[in-house]
Order: sequence, then structure tokens, then C-alpha cells
Amino acid sequence: MLNRNTAICLIALCFISFLFMFSRNTCNIQEQYGISLLQLPFFSNSTESLKNISGLVSLQPEYVEPLTPRPTPSKEEVPDSGDDEVVGGESAMSYFKKLSGSIKDFINSRSGSGEKINVLAAYSYKDHFSATISIPKKIGTIAYCRYVGADGKEVAEPVLSQIYPFFVVYCSRRNNVTTLGITGDKNELISTENSVKLIRRKFKEYQHNVSFCLAPIYGKEPKWLHFVELVEHYKLQGVNKFFIYIREINEYDRKLIDSYVESGEVEIIDIPGTVADVIAQQLMAVADCLLRSRTFSKWSIYADIDERLIMTDDRITIDGFLRTITDETIGSIAFPQRWIMKRDLLPAKFENDEQVIETMPTRAWHETTSAALKGHPVCNEQQSCWAKDIVHNEKAIRMLVHEVETFYPGFRELFLDPSIGYIRHYRDVTMQSWEHNNVANLKKFGPFSNTTYPPTIGSKLLKNVFSRLHRVYN
Repeated sequence: MLNRNTAICLIALCFISFLFMFSRNTCNIQEQYGISLLQLPFFSNSTESLKNISGLVSLQPEYVEPLTPRPTPSKEEVPDSGDDEVVGGESAMSYFKKLSGSIKDFINSRSGSGEKINVLAAYSYKDHFSATISIPKKIGTIAYCRYVGADGKEVAEPVLSQIYPFFVVYCSRRNNVTTLGITGDKNELISTENSVKLIRRKFKEYQHNVSFCLAPIYGKEPKWLHFVELVEHYKLQGVNKFFIYIREINEYDRKLIDSYVESGEVEIIDIPGTVADVIAQQLMAVADCLLRSRTFSKWSIYADIDERLIMTDDRITIDGFLRTITDETIGSIAFPQRWIMKRDLLPAKFENDEQVIETMPTRAWHETTSAALKGHPVCNEQQSCWAKDIVHNEKAIRMLVHEVETFYPGFRELFLDPSIGYIRHYRDVTMQSWEHNNVANLKKFGPFSNTTYPPTIGSKLLKNVFSRLHRVYN
């Protein structure tokens, strides 16, 4: 009979042999199925580097995502405040008026100047109301807040306000108001175009830790494959609520989106045809989603349909990463861009699994730029160098497409080093001759390389994509 020490040595030897054989088999599998590309930039899985760079992250190397669901948050609301919101020691209305006076508005001063105001949505918070309008107006343009009760009659005198930020009108609170109107003249009649019912946003607890705000969908390229991949990618990152802004979409793609509406994961906001400019449409959606998410989600991801924000250490989800942020001065987290050259259009309709394996962006495209880092000379006026933000919705006042332009006092942006997280942006290279116009500058960020969506979560993503597509289209 073996003594104890000899037995322990034999067990250890067997275990080491098993690990060696397993690693060889893994390499063979990768070579056999063509998944030998590295996710770049390639960094050690040690989280010590994260702590050194950000000064914020307390993850340990053995960190894993919780396997049990978190408790359902309470829907209890905070009581209405007797006073209006105070910012920087003064009324918010006064504070925002000062901010608007210092802004050089990109929207032409004649834009929408002769049109009456249309209201997209309006929100009720504990100490103020806010409305999103759907007509582009110059910041600082006069607007009147109109307060309507359940009987359809005004319950208070109109209050003078202004457009600030883009597409937003801030209003003082009034009691017994169910509908908020926004007009350019205090005597203008209230209508279904210039008024909407208030959406209540006064939760004591956030209903979600992180939600997703999708830039307006438009254009002729089919969206079904991009959309299902986007939703299932971010669900794996801990997102379970999506606000989807739609300008135009075909019936086939809409059928897929509607399936997520039915399951409660997606809320659709239709963008009216009142804004032709693509950037203005996006600014409208960004402004509205910031208001729509306030008190509802702690953090929101603001991104396009072809962008996949991801943690470089793929054992960590975005939701898990956000829960480690303990510095309360952080109002937004900017993920740097890495463009991936997408050289073909997506298929018009779902045919079979093999088609998806071959054409799904995260599987089909790998040619990748170096990260675009803040402060690089190529960025020019792009403050965050085309990054996209995850925003704490109660700390930001004014957002642009790529960054928070104005925070509430005391808050700031954290720009991530790509060793922590970045964007895999599957960019159509032919649209508006994008590659031809930009490739020289893209190379200034550093060399191109072949990268891949991490296989560790790629198999889960593919399985979930198949499940949804078969449920909707078969």
C-alpha cells in the first residue's frame, strides 16, 4: 500500500498531466474552427493594472459575476418636494439660463424658428418637470411651461423658460398637473402636438443598474441581425432594459424588435419626421433618454446599433464593473473607440444558422484600428475622440453624441484606458466613403490588427441569437 506522501505526489502528477493535455486539445480546437485570433489589445488578466490606471476599481482576480438574481427593486416613489431644484446654490432655472448664455449653438439660428413647438415626451421628478421637444430650436429660445390637470384645463399660470440643453425645456413644479405643455407663446392654445402626459420618474430605488439608449435607427440596410446581436451582447453584459429610438425601419426588422417589446426588455420611442439632420436626430434621442432614464436607471449606455462596448478582461461584465465604482465624483465613463472594418452589407432576411455564423458582425469582421485616445491630435474638436459614454443619469446636464458636455457641479468624466474597456465598432466602410475619407487618420492612432470578439462569451452570444431568431422568424 502506498504511503500518504507518495499518494499525494501521484495525484498531483496526474492533475498536471491533465492540464497539459487539456491545453493542447484547446489549441487544436481553436485551430480546427478558425478562432485563433487574439482579442486585442492583449493584456494580463490581472486586475491590478485596472486599479493602477483608474484608481477606482476594487476587483480581485478571483472576481466572478453573481449567479443569483438581485432582489426586485421597490417601485416606491419619493414625495414631491415643496421647493424647486437647486443647482450650484441657486434655482435650477436661473443656473441653466446662465449656462445657455455661454453656449455656441451648432444648430443654425433659423432652424425651426418659424415652427411651433412639438413635444416628444415630458417627465415628472420630485422637484421639477422636464420636456423633450421634437423641433430643433436654438439654445436660449424662449418657451413657456403650461400646466394642465386631469380635466384638460390649465391649473397654473404659464411659466417663462427656455430651450436648454438641445431639445429640452426645464419647468418648475406645480401641483395637480397630469399633462405638460410647451409653447412659444403664453397665449397659444394647448394641443396634442405641444403637450403630453407626464411620465413619472420619482423612484426611491433605481429600477435598473444599467440600461441602454440606442441612437435613432434609420437607413436602408437591414437591421435585424445588427439588432439581435446588439441586444443579446448587452444582455450578457448585465443590461435588461433598452430604450430604442426609431426614425425609419422596415416591417421585417420591426417584427424582431417587437418581440423584445413583448418580453418587456425594449421600449420603443418613435422619432417624428421633424428633424432631417442625422446629428440633430441623435442629439434629440440622447437628450430624451437622459431624462427618461433619470431615477429609473443608475447608469445608461449611449451607443449606436453597430457599437459593442466590452470589458477587455471578458470575465467581467459592464454591470459588474459599474458596481465597483466607488468614487462618487464620476459622472460618466468614456469607452475608447476601436473601429472594425465591416466590408459588406447585412443579409435582408434570416435564412438559416449557417448564414448567421458567416455574417454576424462579431464573427465576420476582425480588421481593427488601434484605440482612439483622448487628447490625440487627430481628434481635433472631438473632446473624447469619438468615445461613447456610460452616464450616471443624475449627474449629467447636457450631452452631445460622444460625451457629456456639462455635468452638475462636482462631477466629471472617467476616460478608460483600453486595457480596461473599449468599443468594438463594426463600421460600414462604404457608407459616405467613410474608409476612403478616414483611413489615413485612423492609421495615426497606431497599427491595424486582427482581433476577435472573445470566444469565451461568443458561444453564449451565438446561442442566444439563434434562440431569438428561431422564435421570431420560424
